Amino acid sequence: MTGGASAHDASAHDPGAHEELQQYAEKLAAVFIAAGFPRMAARVLLTVMLSTDAALTAAELQERLGVSAAAVSGAIKYLETLGMVRRRAHRGSRKERYELPEQAWYTATLRQPPFYAEIAGMLPEGITTARRADASDTVARLTEMQQFFEFLRVRLPQLYEEWAAQRGDR
Repeated sequence: MTGGASAHDASAHDPGAHEELQQYAEKLAAVFIAAGFPRMAARVLLTVMLSTDAALTAAELQERLGVSAAAVSGAIKYLETLGMVRRRAHRGSRKERYELPEQAWYTATLRQPPFYAEIAGMLPEGITTARRADASDTVARLTEMQQFFEFLRVRLPQLYEEWAAQRGDR
């Protein structure tokens, strides 16, 4: 990890606060990585999230993470597909800043129901095939998987509504 905070990002009260915050970003990213999130994407996401204005350039990400431009680019592309990061033109420059969209966590989560529906819709074919193969354990696993993805497809939009109501977004 390297230091390199921009002037507006360093704490006026504690010069070491930026480095501590980056260390915290790395610890939080480790939890995401342990849960199966791609390593570099987790590090980039948490570094952007914990930056002062939730937006950094590729050069700032490279400096803070001590990684190559290619590593940052690949992570950004992945995070963009999830809807967790977006590109914005940097004022007065040709550089882009990568920022968290508003409500990034549940926006990214809610983008997945079509995936869940597609998976749930594909599973009856596998269940039928497993039955023909007389593979009862496989049938049970596929049936449970189908039920789980169908549950997610139905419940995630409802959970979003509950979250929005709790936050007063209506």
